[in-house]
Amino acid sequence: MRKWGIVLAGCLLLTGCTATPGVSETGETAAPVQATATPEAATPEEALTAALGAVKTRRLTVVLNGCIAYEVDSAGGSLKTAIAAADLVVYLAGDYVPADLAGETALWQDALSGEDQATMDANWPKVYTCAQNICQDPTAQQGLLDDAGVTTDFSAMDLTEVPAQLDAMNEVLTD
Repeated sequence: MRKWGIVLAGCLLLTGCTATPGVSETGETAAPVQATATPEAATPEEALTAALGAVKTRRLTVVLNGCIAYEVDSAGGSLKTAIAAADLVVYLAGDYVPADLAGETALWQDALSGEDQATMDANWPKVYTCAQNICQDPTAQQGLLDDAGVTTDFSAMDLTEVPAQLDAMNEVLTD
């Protein structure tokens, strides 16, 4: 039982250690998807599940906010695109992807301001393509990733499920 408490405390700590939501040039903040509170009568397993769900949602919010943290046609836009795509691939290859990725992505998108949605509409096609290219042939993308300062070894990662997850997100984000 003590292990569950430690795991829950760690998850809650991770929830508070993530980056802040993206801020547009007008100072508006992209709203994060809010997780529901855990009822006090929940069992430790239910509390852990709720905490992990909150962590997954928060991490998705942080990764997607990285896609609107810059303007694609700005100086260094291609490098910023590579960073956003690399972060997305790392996230999707990890253990913290929500079961309803498309639904959580739609909730995030629905909370965007008009300006942030316009930025996402401009940035997403290049982020999506770059992420696909990383999955298809990480070695061929190494030069761009090196220039962007990305040090992740994608060739050592299991990326088999990532293209389908990218497609699910693309379907939501381009509707």
